[in-house]
Amino acid sequence: MSYVRLEAWIGGEWLEVDAVSVTVMDSALTLSFEHQRTESGYRSLIWEPLEKFLREYRDEPLVVVPLGRNLPVMFGPGAAGPFRLAEMRDA
Repeated sequence: MSYVRLEAWIGGEWLEVDAVSVTVMDSALTLSFEHQRTESGYRSLIWEPLEKFLREYRDEPLVVVPLGRNLPVMFGPGAAGPFRLAEMRDA
């Protein structure tokens, strides 16, 4: 079996993304990402919501939270990314 995950280019390597968030008027809006097994799943549940989120909040600083890391990474307005979808094989 294989699955698809979202990754971001952070610090010179591709890291799996757990969440992307933005703070607007003291409210944090967060998208979190689960592994998907089907193409339609990753398109509709990962990629399309992320594209919409990045367009809607392109004028705000974004925080990307790599999976399994303690330190989130902040990007200035319009600077987040790049992102990619990566297919992984189960061990």
